[in-house]
Amino acid sequence: MIYVPIVVLNYNGLDLLRKYLKSVLETSYPNMEVVVVDNGSRDGSLEYLKEVGVSVIALDRNYGPAYARNVALKAFNSKYIAFLDNDVMTPPGWLDPLVEVAEGDDRIAACQSLYCDWPYDPSPREIPWISTAASLVRRDRAVRIGGFDEHYFFYWEDAEFSWRLYRAGFRVVMVPESKVFHEVHGTFNKLPSPFTSYLFLRNQLLLLASYYSKRRLVTNFPLIVGLRLLQSLRGPNRRARLRAVASLAWEANYLMRKRAEIQRLSQDFSDSFLNLVGDQVFGYGEFRSPISELTRRYARKT
Repeated sequence: MIYVPIVVLNYNGLDLLRKYLKSVLETSYPNMEVVVVDNGSRDGSLEYLKEVGVSVIALDRNYGPAYARNVALKAFNSKYIAFLDNDVMTPPGWLDPLVEVAEGDDRIAACQSLYCDWPYDPSPREIPWISTAASLVRRDRAVRIGGFDEHYFFYWEDAEFSWRLYRAGFRVVMVPESKVFHEVHGTFNKLPSPFTSYLFLRNQLLLLASYYSKRRLVTNFPLIVGLRLLQSLRGPNRRARLRAVASLAWEANYLMRKRAEIQRLSQDFSDSFLNLVGDQVFGYGEFRSPISELTRRYARKT
């Protein structure tokens, strides 16, 4: 039986650990170990983990989920690593289907559990990106493409990771037989709202500016930037979201390096990522075609 470390990410999530960690420890997969990578918590999380006897990789401050996952990729030499957020409740058999599906196709580099309320049939299916809140990653594939992009800190870093896997010729799938409950944003709700608004929008624009073809940079990207600019004028945290749009100006050096890196590793330019976005769960059909998606939304409202 293949050994699989289950890596739970935590940041000041003592209440979430108390609520959900017991379910993870009860995972029935026979050759696993639960390890928490803690991003500098100061809320008693470390003391609680010591009390319940869970192994911890303790970081001195909050470096973000991307960095924490890269720490785990370096810490283990296993074939797979399972990643969980601290706000996920797992039934005992959640991990077995992920390993079984990954073992059945060498091109599968990452697979994700199904959140219980997602409307999918039982068959595994390709998805645009995995949510690392409950996922299994083939470690050597992740290392080969450079791990998670720490520049993102959090938000969209798992989408960027998945798009890079697709470009490298691998597959990303959902395994509905592995069902979990996810208290979405249980940890991120603890972070400053303007900060999360800024990162969410900045990283989304970085993602598209990094991976769009030159043609899409001319045809699609200006439309999306304009749309996000208009959306930023309404609702909360307007200043943070406007700063996110403006940040593209000082991200130019990063984007040039990133596009060159992606070009070097790319073996598949079919952009499966873009072909798969837009369905009921993942949304963001405007990534593929801003005009078509806006037309569809307008027609649905009228």
